[in-house]
Amino acid sequence: MRKVFYLTILGLLLISCQANSRYTIQGTVADEAYEGTNVYLQQMTADAVENIDTAIVLDGSFTFTGSVDSVVLRFIALEDLAQSKRGVSVPMQLEPGTLTVAFDSVVTITGTPVNDAYTTFRVKQQEIGLAFRTTFENYNKAKQEGTLTEEMEKQVRSDFDRLNGELVGSLFAFTKENMGNELGRYQFIISHDRFEPEQQQELLDLTDDAFKAREDVGRVIKRLENLANVAIGKPFVDITSKDPKGNEVSLSDYAGKGKYVLVDFWAAWCGPCRNEMPHVVAAYKKYKSKGFEVVGVSLDRTQEEWTKGISDLKMTWPQMSDLSFWKSPAVEAYAIRGIPHTVLLDPDGVIIAKDLRGEELDKKLAELMP
Repeated sequence: MRKVFYLTILGLLLISCQANSRYTIQGTVADEAYEGTNVYLQQMTADAVENIDTAIVLDGSFTFTGSVDSVVLRFIALEDLAQSKRGVSVPMQLEPGTLTVAFDSVVTITGTPVNDAYTTFRVKQQEIGLAFRTTFENYNKAKQEGTLTEEMEKQVRSDFDRLNGELVGSLFAFTKENMGNELGRYQFIISHDRFEPEQQQELLDLTDDAFKAREDVGRVIKRLENLANVAIGKPFVDITSKDPKGNEVSLSDYAGKGKYVLVDFWAAWCGPCRNEMPHVVAAYKKYKSKGFEVVGVSLDRTQEEWTKGISDLKMTWPQMSDLSFWKSPAVEAYAIRGIPHTVLLDPDGVIIAKDLRGEELDKKLAELMP
């Protein structure tokens, strides 16, 4: 009798636990084109996003039900009708309870505090994005019609700066407030490079060791460490590669030898690099005799492309490349996100400036070598 009693209690507890882990997703799709199509519940793996459940849109509605042992990050996605591989997909925090999803001009997911907050954030981001687009369209219209004035152009730049500040500010505020949950951490992963290094570190400090041990987060942490190593005031980090003739050459062959050295990260395929190069050529001619050197570090992929770029752009200073494109160790060592990227070293090899371009480069060199 006692055994039957314990089994009954155990069964009731099991039923209770299952009930407490149940979730329901009730969704609607406003666009009639999706009638009869699939809606996918997805999870992110190390390699891709994979479908774990499927529902069908019937009379503009769909439903998912299931159990979840813990709070997890999931995505809900409409079928890609255009076969563009960029169908509508929205992240959510899946947890016990009922979530309501509405695919309309704005996709909303509500029903729990975290998902409610994320929807509010996303709507705000979309509003700012719309303001960006309207400002850009008005600018283009005035430019095409020939009515664009200098004052209007100045106002547009001011508006863009303001809107970008609002966009990044909203992004940082949401991420910081939610670094303890799945949606906040997901937003950090996909948006961390929008923040200043100090902000990235501030957000990481709000997380636990398990999150920091993730491979994708580890890459962020490593880049922050590399950024700190090449901060202004730090000695240069040496890199070794090959010159155009195939000889091994190092940055230390030139840096810290008594000259000001501009380390110029560039590539022949890089349009902005080619546009900037005449300024570097002019600076080299003007200040070479005063103790100025340039060392080019190319992110090209082929020897032919690299050497042709050197010739076409009239670059007469030392060059190095491992022809590894963005996989070059130099990219990681100097935490490079884009090129052209320059690092100016003093005669002792200490970093004193970064990303000097055009008139800024000439002004700095004139100050150092009058």
